Amino acid sequence: MQEKLRFILKNSTVLLAEDDQNLRESFVKVLLFYVGNVISAADGEEALQLYEEKQPDIIISDIKMPKLNGVTFIKKVREKDRTIPIIVTSAYTDRDFLLESIKLSLVEYIVKPMRETDLIRLLETCAKLILEKSQTYLKVDENYIYDFTNKVLKHKENCIILTNKEVDFFEMLLAHRGNLVTRQMIEDKLYIYEEAPPSALKNLVFKLRKKIGNKIIKTVGNLGYSIEK
Repeated sequence: MQEKLRFILKNSTVLLAEDDQNLRESFVKVLLFYVGNVISAADGEEALQLYEEKQPDIIISDIKMPKLNGVTFIKKVREKDRTIPIIVTSAYTDRDFLLESIKLSLVEYIVKPMRETDLIRLLETCAKLILEKSQTYLKVDENYIYDFTNKVLKHKENCIILTNKEVDFFEMLLAHRGNLVTRQMIEDKLYIYEEAPPSALKNLVFKLRKKIGNKIIKTVGNLGYSIEK
């Protein structure tokens, strides 16, 4: 998965509407590997209330649910928001809903059980849709904002231009913000098509710190680097 898509997902909230408790709880655990936050609902009525209160970025909904079924729930969402990515899951193929779904602008209608490879593919599609409808900015600290669309760091009125490798390195740290990114992980991504000398990563970090200062990127012993949350 591209780092910019990983970043978007890690800063997104998914609303999961699923009436089967065991399935809902296990699905939440899997989703949290890829997204920043998951809120879950046991029925369509609760899902609609959470949608209105929390304004999630992505919706994953079952069809057959008590109190308010998935079709009605999604229609009510679409009355307010035509662009939020919605994935529908169902234990069986509902021919009537397949026809109705065309009007609801779904990312996909997928029959359970959903494989993890399908989930990753659908989440990537959702991230792309989120990226398309708005520029993505991230506050790095009190002085810097990172512009994910134009690949620049903004400092007050100035834009700091980064090289391609600096962009890849910086976005990788942002995608794993608050966690250690090991030297091996970074080198595997940055130098996959070339043989780099042992000092290549160290020199890259040195030059990047000359542009942005020493406070943002933290060195974690001899293990790797991180950016604090």
